[in-house]
Amino acid sequence: CPRVCDCQSEPRSCQVGVSLVTDGCNCCKVCARQVGDECNDQEKVCDPHRNLFCDYSGSRSGDLGVCRAQNGRPCMHDGTRISSGSMFQPSCKLRCWCMDGAEGCMPLCAHETQVPLAHLCPNARLQPVQGECCSRWVCDSPSGVPISLPLERFWSDYVSDTEAGDVPDTEKFQLYKSGHYYFNPCYVSIKHDHRVQKSGCRQQASMWSHCTKTCGLGVSTRVSNANTECKLKREVRLCEVRPCHQAQSLTPKYGKRCMKQKRAPHKEHIVYSGCRSVRTYKPRYCGLCKADDRCCTPKTTRTSTVRFECEDGRAFYKRVMVIKSCRCHRYC
Repeated sequence: CPRVCDCQSEPRSCQVGVSLVTDGCNCCKVCARQVGDECNDQEKVCDPHRNLFCDYSGSRSGDLGVCRAQNGRPCMHDGTRISSGSMFQPSCKLRCWCMDGAEGCMPLCAHETQVPLAHLCPNARLQPVQGECCSRWVCDSPSGVPISLPLERFWSDYVSDTEAGDVPDTEKFQLYKSGHYYFNPCYVSIKHDHRVQKSGCRQQASMWSHCTKTCGLGVSTRVSNANTECKLKREVRLCEVRPCHQAQSLTPKYGKRCMKQKRAPHKEHIVYSGCRSVRTYKPRYCGLCKADDRCCTPKTTRTSTVRFECEDGRAFYKRVMVIKSCRCHRYC
């Protein structure tokens, strides 16, 4: 390590999903190395948040090693086995990691989940761009020509910290932790909500995103203006494509490639954060496929409001996805 720390080339930020950490000499901030990268105990440190360590077993000199993952449980993503510590990209909008049996993802199009300020961007809407993965926010202008917001100034000029408070902190953490969320850029009209009395408000909403988990309870999100202020805000609903402990009952039999869907064998309570639903439900789940290149996902869904009660007496309501039908395809 140097006697005097020189941090002139210290990065302010790193690529999406890469941690900004202090180097091994406790001097400067550096972008952590990932699986397979060269590493040492000084400036090339492995990402501690990915549970990585520097392996010198293959180094002759002992000066440089390779970042390896600690032994951990693998992950299963849409029928594919992923070793602990590995990075994978299920779509151009997501970058994910497997960490001891749990999937963690970061959105590569994070601006799509944050609605710009209404007075700076009237009638904000997402518009796909040819040749690009991420959509862009488009606003109305006095001249009548739509204006596309610049991505390099989006977070600093068009987003307020107070506007980001539309979603509760607990749900923000769940979205960030599980991460599998992105919005369909196509907006659709929604049925009139009699609770919204604002005149002249044409209600619109994006499509609900895919569930953040392929099994077990996750979350799904969308942008909608179905509120008293007629402003585009993020909405969150709970979702469960299939239970994790019933894989055998959802596996196709008798020579079939896929089991498209199946209802739960009996009515059950929905459990969320230690609390459970007051009513019992008999949900429909999407099945599994024998081949790795096919998967079954919800085709049509509806959203129901469910009341939850906790042992300490607390009660609250949550939106919950109800699967009406599933489809099996190769776009996994």
